[in-house]
Amino acid sequence: MDYQLKDGNIMLKEIEMLFNEDILRGFCDRYEVSIQDINMLGGFDSFVYEYERDGQDFILKITHSLRRTSNYIYGEVEWLNYMGDNGVRVSRAIPSKQGNLIEMIGDEVSYFMAICYEKAVGELPNESHWNKDLFEEWGRITGQLHRLTKNYQLNDATYKRNEWHEEEHLQIEKYIPMEQDIVLEKSKALINRIKELPKTVVSYGVIHGDIHHLNFYVDSNNHINLFDFDDIAYNYFINDIAVILFYAYWRPLKEHEDDQEFVDSFLKSFLTGYLSENELDLDWLKQLPDFLRLRHLTQYIVLLQSVDLDQLEEGEKDFLNHLKVVIEKDYPIVDFPFEQFVDNYNIK
Repeated sequence: MDYQLKDGNIMLKEIEMLFNEDILRGFCDRYEVSIQDINMLGGFDSFVYEYERDGQDFILKITHSLRRTSNYIYGEVEWLNYMGDNGVRVSRAIPSKQGNLIEMIGDEVSYFMAICYEKAVGELPNESHWNKDLFEEWGRITGQLHRLTKNYQLNDATYKRNEWHEEEHLQIEKYIPMEQDIVLEKSKALINRIKELPKTVVSYGVIHGDIHHLNFYVDSNNHINLFDFDDIAYNYFINDIAVILFYAYWRPLKEHEDDQEFVDSFLKSFLTGYLSENELDLDWLKQLPDFLRLRHLTQYIVLLQSVDLDQLEEGEKDFLNHLKVVIEKDYPIVDFPFEQFVDNYNIK
């Protein structure tokens, strides 16, 4: 199957309508930066800005309670800073001038929130980085997160993040049109299959959920510096690996001549790094086809959330229809013999 990801930023319409310059100015004051000195970077359901203060670069993210509550954001910030405290190269959340990790503007019913992060060191990976060394480092930091999350304990139960199937972007009956009965049937079956997988401390916990190569920088020492922890949730560790493979395969920084050779090489390099930090029962890799389907389904629902189906251009209709057909026909997201790979890997 030919597959491509849609480029461009999409802001959820309900949030965009509520936001204004006065809100932005209020948050800038709380983080001691002039509104003239910030630069908008974009965002999907958050407004993301960059600024410099006292010779250091920061990222300011503003989101709305329509999507996340303040307690839910505290869950992100707490886990993020826990990882930073334990040696993971992450963009930590830092307090405002009032000492708050989250600043809020609005009332109890509807409010905006701002979080400030240290800007990651380095640059987005490019074609020159796209090699086995990067893939191994990618695996290493993923394994490091999974090892540390096994011992993570919430400081406040109200900060608990969602279980993966509770996330808004997997509320299939809410967003998939009812006339798409085959899509609904296939999606329900997929989610139910994954729900039946065993949950143990070595396979399930809080994960990043979105470690693709637009969510980290590579520094001069070829270390990965990770950011954007907005999607953390309780999920299977193998889901992180599936998401990474999904984007490495469909949005590579250097085109691969042979798809299967690329996946084989990528996984071997990735696992070298991952297993240096965390143990993994390699039989979990046999579940990658379903977790890749889950990522595909997530992308489809996120787009359905974000567009007016009656106002789509022809190219957009074709793209959405393509995503739909992949689900209906059970096409493999990544056509690769994962079971054979695991069996051969275990022999070595």
